[in-house]
Amino acid sequence: MKKAEILAPAGGPEQLTAAVRSGADAVYLGQKAFNARMGADNFDDLAAVVSFCHARGVRVYVTFNTLWKQSETEDAVRALKNVADSGTDAILAADMGTVFLARECCPSLPLHASTQMTVTSAAGVRLMRDMGFSRCVLAREMSREEIREAAKVEGIETEVFVHGALCMSLSGQCFLSSVLGGRSGNRGRCAQPCRLDFSSGGREYVLSLKDLSLVDKIAELEAMGVDSLKIEGRLKRPEYVSAAVTACRLARDGGKPDMDTLRKVFSRSGFTQGYYTAQRNASMFGIRVREDEEKSREVLGRIRENYRREYPRLPLDAVFAAYPGEKAKLTLSCGDRTVDVLGPVPEKAENRELSEESVRAVLEKLGGSAFYLRKSTLRCAPSLFLSASAVGAMRREAAGMMSEVLGHITPWPFTPCAIPGADGHASPVLRRIFLSAREQLTDETAAFADLVYLPLSQIDEDLIRRWPGKIRGRADRVLFGAEEENERKLLREKRALGLKEVSVSSPAGIALATEEGFEMYGECTLGIMNGCAVRQYAALGLSGCDLTFECALDEMKDIPPLIPLGCAVYGRLPLMTFRSCPLRGKDGCGKCPGGGEVKDRYGLSFPVSCHARRYSVMLNPRPLYMGDKAGLIPEGISHSFYFTVESAAECDAALRSFRFGRPWDGPFTRALYLRPVK
Repeated sequence: MKKAEILAPAGGPEQLTAAVRSGADAVYLGQKAFNARMGADNFDDLAAVVSFCHARGVRVYVTFNTLWKQSETEDAVRALKNVADSGTDAILAADMGTVFLARECCPSLPLHASTQMTVTSAAGVRLMRDMGFSRCVLAREMSREEIREAAKVEGIETEVFVHGALCMSLSGQCFLSSVLGGRSGNRGRCAQPCRLDFSSGGREYVLSLKDLSLVDKIAELEAMGVDSLKIEGRLKRPEYVSAAVTACRLARDGGKPDMDTLRKVFSRSGFTQGYYTAQRNASMFGIRVREDEEKSREVLGRIRENYRREYPRLPLDAVFAAYPGEKAKLTLSCGDRTVDVLGPVPEKAENRELSEESVRAVLEKLGGSAFYLRKSTLRCAPSLFLSASAVGAMRREAAGMMSEVLGHITPWPFTPCAIPGADGHASPVLRRIFLSAREQLTDETAAFADLVYLPLSQIDEDLIRRWPGKIRGRADRVLFGAEEENERKLLREKRALGLKEVSVSSPAGIALATEEGFEMYGECTLGIMNGCAVRQYAALGLSGCDLTFECALDEMKDIPPLIPLGCAVYGRLPLMTFRSCPLRGKDGCGKCPGGGEVKDRYGLSFPVSCHARRYSVMLNPRPLYMGDKAGLIPEGISHSFYFTVESAAECDAALRSFRFGRPWDGPFTRALYLRPVK
């Protein structure tokens, strides 16, 4: 069975050295822009990093895993060219605009789907494969069985997080930092407000999870067919990286990892496997306390010994040839690479002659390098002698040459592509109403709406007949494992009733809707803020889409309307999407009515709505409202209203206020429409 790759984070040069020298098979790292850890040191000279790693047999994956604005398109192209020129092994993408650019400008560059793409099931993996990704990073919230099913998808590799911090929200679906403070986690600038003291039901820090550790499950993951074992931590210190890599390598190779040291170097009062074991309860939550920090100081010095020297990972096969009157020749082979070095002409032996043992003893002295001698062969006429120092000099020269050969950079071909311009057709401004429950739909709402979107399970023939041409379905935002088949069944049932279009907001939803022959409209949580992303989603079959509410109104003006575009003009914005609900107590969901609230340290209450006890969403307490500022919405952008916890009367009142351009009566927000997100 092929060994799974150990993939380590490299937030800066020191972490890179620690990862490589501790035995990582690959590293992931970012440039100074367009990566999800803008707070890390990151790297300017990618080519030098790739050369350094390749000379030691380590693969490099460059993170390009943030959303980017239309105004940043040319910068994105330049950054992508820099990646291509570096000869890196793959690029991690999160923005569909990045996917478009990569496929158009550099189609041979391997693409990995970032966890920011929120792939939570096999359907999402299939979509990534069909888009041309060679690898998909699975969501950290998936269970053992869900990972197993996703890993069965053929034609694409799977990557799973096995150690490191857990975000409370599904990756790619967290807007807490951007809406509250203007620093977007989806653009690499998360301020981590979730680690502050949010409370619920007498519990504190209910948005802070313990770190994940699946080190003892590595053999199990390998047996499932998982290709890459990923360590989180580009903002962590080099000792953390080294300890995690060492533990994972030992576990994978059948050794016994030092979990005590791993726990001490960094944890939040221990680790959790709650998602993996499907035991999503209060034991998953934890914070970093003073005792954790004190334990960390105990082990840092000892861990540094792990990466003082190079890790010997590269096997060398050597052939040493010595014949009378000819210069000695050393040939080293590493994989399919070969180098030759000539040395002195051997002398006639007087006391000792060259032997297999004596030559090997010199050739295997490769300490301080990434090489080790696997096999050596002596081809030598009898009674010849060459000093150990001469053989050693040949070894050093040949090993140096091999490092240069392995570290040689081969750029990926890159051709600047045509960027989507302001082409497209002017579309009518429609009013789309997205409802969470059928009970919210009234005659007044239906009369105001051009289109009404409802959860698939709440649509029946009477509803379609009552408002012909207006009713559309909503594919579920989050689908894990077996939930896919329930969604597929609903899609087929509603198609039989005549439903033709659904709104989508996840890779799984797009995959299933496509497979079942539905037209699709993209909701505002897809994270669209540039024309290249619009073009890519259009290629996937979307007939229109809402731009993300992280996109300012002035920025929307420049996005080409390749397909009809819209934006949210009302709604309690989804700040975080949970699979481990913060309302859940020691007894699980217990008597929870299907919702509640979380309070911040100032006493502000954030509503939490439950979705059939499968996942929950924390909403902004202040609704987004643009009714009295509708004139600021760019021409041709349709209006979308997202109703969540509102009653039918509240929905009607909100639409009435918007229709007449009234100011909102009570606390509200313009979100990020008037203050561009960082």
